[in-house]
Amino acid sequence: MGDNDILLIETLDRVRLLTLNRPERRNALSRDLTQDLRKAIIAADADRDVAVIAITGAGAAFCAGADLKDARAIDETSGDYRGPLHEPERALGEVLLDSRKPIIAILNGPALAGGCELALACDMRVAADSAYLGLPEARRGMGANFASVVLPTMVPPGIAMEWLFTGRNITIEEALRWGLVNRVAPAADLMNVAMELAHEIAVNAPLSLQRLKLTFRKAQGLPLHAGLRLDVGPDVYASEDRKEGARAFLEKRKPLWQGR
Repeated sequence: MGDNDILLIETLDRVRLLTLNRPERRNALSRDLTQDLRKAIIAADADRDVAVIAITGAGAAFCAGADLKDARAIDETSGDYRGPLHEPERALGEVLLDSRKPIIAILNGPALAGGCELALACDMRVAADSAYLGLPEARRGMGANFASVVLPTMVPPGIAMEWLFTGRNITIEEALRWGLVNRVAPAADLMNVAMELAHEIAVNAPLSLQRLKLTFRKAQGLPLHAGLRLDVGPDVYASEDRKEGARAFLEKRKPLWQGR
């Protein structure tokens, strides 16, 4: 895709990198960008040559959330602005959660409102030391529907409620302290650090990665024994890759995964 596209897509050694490309709007999620990102996640999920998905932003911000100019234009014309539960498509956060492949948010700058929710929907977060997060919906008359559900499962509920109720910015140091980000790097080293993590994951058995993610996601909220009895995703125990993994270990070589 060209530099004028609102979403840039490239594949780097089995890592599908998606770059939000509206730097003049701090990568705010217009309806078009949201739709493009939704389609790109689904396409990457179906691509056998992709093991890991990574999302970042162009320019100084990761994502400023929903494009409020879009919202105002809808209010002033049709008045048909709808919340995430009343749209015909799945919400973007649900698409990310349902993806079978690991997803990393690379926070090159502020991740605010829907942009913070986008980062929360990813499985891991790597951040520049100058980045920050925030859920200012209470200050904007919005709802933070996704974050209200998932954030209290990621950090202590009291911390989540403080962040949601105050709408204040969350420093990377604070996010790191509560385990919300995996790694922090100087801005100049961010992509190297993030891609090192992505490639460390991407060399592993693709069916195992899918099974691990789906089991984790589907088990959340279930009673312990119900979670342990889940059987979701590909059956890695009956796969050719399981046999190859054992052979490669015993022969002291790198495995050659077939994805079956």
